[in-house]
Amino acid sequence: MSRAAFRILDLYCGAGLVADGLIAAGFETIGVDLYPQPHYPGPFIQADATKLDQRFLRYFDAIWASPPCLRDTALRFAPGAKGAAHPELIPPTRRMLVESGLPFVIENVEGAVLFDPVILTGAMFGLGAQVGDRFFHLQRKRQFETNWDLVQPWSPPQPKPIVGVYGGHARVRAASVGGRGTADFIGHSHRDIMGRAMGIPADRKITCNEISQGIPPVYAEFVGKQLRDHLAGAGCTEAAA
Repeated sequence: MSRAAFRILDLYCGAGLVADGLIAAGFETIGVDLYPQPHYPGPFIQADATKLDQRFLRYFDAIWASPPCLRDTALRFAPGAKGAAHPELIPPTRRMLVESGLPFVIENVEGAVLFDPVILTGAMFGLGAQVGDRFFHLQRKRQFETNWDLVQPWSPPQPKPIVGVYGGHARVRAASVGGRGTADFIGHSHRDIMGRAMGIPADRKITCNEISQGIPPVYAEFVGKQLRDHLAGAGCTEAAA
């Protein structure tokens, strides 16, 4: 039995914004998350990503992991946040991926300890949302660690004003419209603004909270296309049995 695409395991998958990008890059994805993910766009397994059997991992051509970043995010000191009380998932995840011997990607927030990461931002892809007569730019800086050569793209200056996407809301961060402490986008749909800023199709079934926890799919597509080239160059075949 043959298959048409490389298989990639999507760990800590959430609602599947990474999967959206990887599918656009030509991968078959299977998502794994500790919690149910009814909006994941493909096969899904509810399981602890840190306890997967190595024999299962080797069913795939590559692995993507986006461990929850609550101990590293800039919001870890916000009221009610637990900060360093959250489990440190990157080191055990990395050990598991290295042991698999497969090409892998670890994605996380700025501040997480990754090895020689490539940085992607919204400015690299022109992401943002038009709200009224103003265009708000998405920053959404994320790090990507790989055990293969991922090329760092040119990084343009971050334009302003900036729209923040976190906490289940679209956030205004422009001083010219009040900045922090002011109401955010009164009279506008937060789901609509968040989706447009992140480059998510309007008909994609996903909640505001799920968007807050993901990355723009175009990030995963950008990384995924280079991963496909790596797999092809390493002699892997998309028509393997």
